[in-house]
Amino acid sequence: MDITLYHSPGACSDATFISLLEAGADFDVKIINIKLNEQSNPDYAALNPKKKIPFLVVDGRGLSENIAMQTWIAETFPEAKLLPSDNWEHKQALSYMGWFGSGIHQHITRHFKPAKFCSNEEAHSDIKAKSKAMYMEQLALIDAELSGKTWFFDHYTACDSYFFWIYERALRESFDLSVFEHCTAHNKRMHARENVQKMLAHTAS
Repeated sequence: MDITLYHSPGACSDATFISLLEAGADFDVKIINIKLNEQSNPDYAALNPKKKIPFLVVDGRGLSENIAMQTWIAETFPEAKLLPSDNWEHKQALSYMGWFGSGIHQHITRHFKPAKFCSNEEAHSDIKAKSKAMYMEQLALIDAELSGKTWFFDHYTACDSYFFWIYERALRESFDLSVFEHCTAHNKRMHARENVQKMLAHTAS
């Protein structure tokens, strides 16, 4: 199986990268620097017309959207147990990842790039303030979900790798997340994992 992850260090492709490592997959990484807008280069746009990261190519076929990629990884490498085996918990895991992708990620994006959503520069500070407030509101819900838990389920899953990015990206926006005790503890556990360290080392190299 020929697997290639198109990845931009620090982007949400970090989560996909971690899950591939956790799965023990043999894969290549091709860097697309979104800070330099390389996702809009003609060659990459021809490969992935959505011009987004991450993008997973398996035996010549492309797959986008983190929830789909994470599910594919979990189902292709079942021994890694990256999704719960119980049917209800499996669907709950998909619900978590859908929430992270559509219910939280966008708040970070609006805070990071307000100009992408509004050309009126005078409104940018208001967009950032509201985006941050909405992010914090969602993180409070996750903090309650993680109360008394090590991971989102009774073992490590792809939800944990995805949430790691959700938390880390907010730190890069200088959000003070220390009030979220359980989310912060989860982040510390993630940093202790060997495959998270491998991903971060690759990002730094």
